[in-house]
Amino acid sequence: MNKIHILVWLTLLGTSACVTNKKTSGTKSPIPASATAKAEYSKQLVSFFDAEKMRIIGDKKKALDLYSQFVLQYPHNATAHYNYARLQFQTRKDISGAEKSAQKAYNLDKHNRYFQEYYVELLEYSKKNKEAEALYNDLITRYPDQEEYYYKKAMLLIKNNESQKALQIFNDMEKRFGFNEELILQKKNIYRVLNQHDLAAAELNKLRAVDPSEVRYVIMMIDLYEDGGKIEKVNALLKELDTKFTTDPMAQVTLAQYYLDKKDQQKYNAYMQQVMKNKNLDVETKIALIIPSLRELESDSLKTNKEIVSMARSISLESPNNKDAVSLYADVLYYTEEYADALTEYKKYLSLHQSNYTIWNQVMSIYSDQQQWDSVIHYANESMIYFPNHPMPYFYSGVSYLQKKEAAKAVTPLLKSASLESENIRLQAQIFSTLGDAYHALQKYTLSDSSYEQALKLTPEDAGTLNNYAYYLSLRNTRLADAEKMSKRSLAIQPDSKSFLDTYGWILFQQGKTEEAKLWIEKAIQADGSEDGTLFEHMGDIYFKLKDPVKALEYWNKAVKAGENSPELLKKINDVR
Repeated sequence: MNKIHILVWLTLLGTSACVTNKKTSGTKSPIPASATAKAEYSKQLVSFFDAEKMRIIGDKKKALDLYSQFVLQYPHNATAHYNYARLQFQTRKDISGAEKSAQKAYNLDKHNRYFQEYYVELLEYSKKNKEAEALYNDLITRYPDQEEYYYKKAMLLIKNNESQKALQIFNDMEKRFGFNEELILQKKNIYRVLNQHDLAAAELNKLRAVDPSEVRYVIMMIDLYEDGGKIEKVNALLKELDTKFTTDPMAQVTLAQYYLDKKDQQKYNAYMQQVMKNKNLDVETKIALIIPSLRELESDSLKTNKEIVSMARSISLESPNNKDAVSLYADVLYYTEEYADALTEYKKYLSLHQSNYTIWNQVMSIYSDQQQWDSVIHYANESMIYFPNHPMPYFYSGVSYLQKKEAAKAVTPLLKSASLESENIRLQAQIFSTLGDAYHALQKYTLSDSSYEQALKLTPEDAGTLNNYAYYLSLRNTRLADAEKMSKRSLAIQPDSKSFLDTYGWILFQQGKTEEAKLWIEKAIQADGSEDGTLFEHMGDIYFKLKDPVKALEYWNKAVKAGENSPELLKKINDVR
């Protein structure tokens, strides 16, 4: 019978007992109640069912209100107090109030096991373990064949750090109710906590004797002996796993995990290859197993790991239409820097499934790193179809157009990206900084400056934004004092950046501090040993200002060899000649 129905009938019986006369001596049936009592009884039933109806249909707030009124009017109705207790706990998490109501229900009807069970649960919740234990003792006395009461009492004792008493209960249960895996495992856990590993192993051996083909018990034994430092027994059990459970996926996984923990990469790889080929293991589990390897690959900064790549490939080949398998293989290729193959797999994923933005982002990121700007724009536009409100595709598009020297086309997607991004402050700042670059290229200097200012409000210590803003101000030969301050701040953050050193030197040059500028441009040229046409051109300008046209021509020619060929540079060279 459904518990709700039971409680309703209990209520009817309990209420009836309150409003009828007692039996007289020698009378077989009750004396009929008075009209007043019947009316009161009817009124009580209506009130009860009104409250109960609200509880059953899910309007717990209303039910709570009706029951709170009911128990005040009819304080001797045990079931009402019980239902009220449950509502207090479920609706308001009123532990104290629920406990008091449950206690009233129990005190009014100590023969109702449901009332007592719920009261015990609340006592446990409130950590009143001794009171709860006493009630479990009463339940066990009244219902000696109910195994759950023994078990719950034992678990209560474990929580109360009374492991020996819990052990005694489990032993008694084993004698009374017979063999039970859960009891034996609980005993094993207690012995393990008490560092009595031999007794814990004895419990596991009971299970192994009953079912020697169950690999779980062997794995538990390995875990137990490893915890106890008994390496010889661990090795013997590992050998047993390897020889007796050759096709069992749990055995292979355990062996692989054991050697992963021991940093034995060779054995780990060997067992993981078996796991990947095991037909008894589903693809989702295989993916879950390889994830820790992928994390290790990232954290150790390994660039090649043929075994992990092979594992991921085997999963993908096993389920070519499983998007998660394809994604995993693509990620492994990405982290091992096999970008071309990773790109192929990511595209395969997108042919199967388009609603995962992370994959689109990976594709755009790879093309961006390879400076294939047309491809970035293509996939940015494609991803906008599926993610019209995601800021990143628009950002990628804007950056790509800017790199292609098409600043006019960059502005619209960048503005869209800015309008969509509201949470990531660093990304917001990067968007506005890039807008500053685009507006500068379009010679819209007021908009450029305001974009940089907005970026610096969000991330005032962003070295790249400080440098770019300062450099563009110096090119315009305006607000040079502000430019110098920003350039100094960027150098304080990244003192060895040749680009930042060049900016600072060029600002000094624009301020007329030519000798000082020469020192900073020299530092920039020597910063990383690579040739930079812009630096050479700036050094040529400095020598020309110092009235050394020979040296100026030398550096301008170096700039041309390094790839600089602007009309302004070529004119300077021709003028000196």
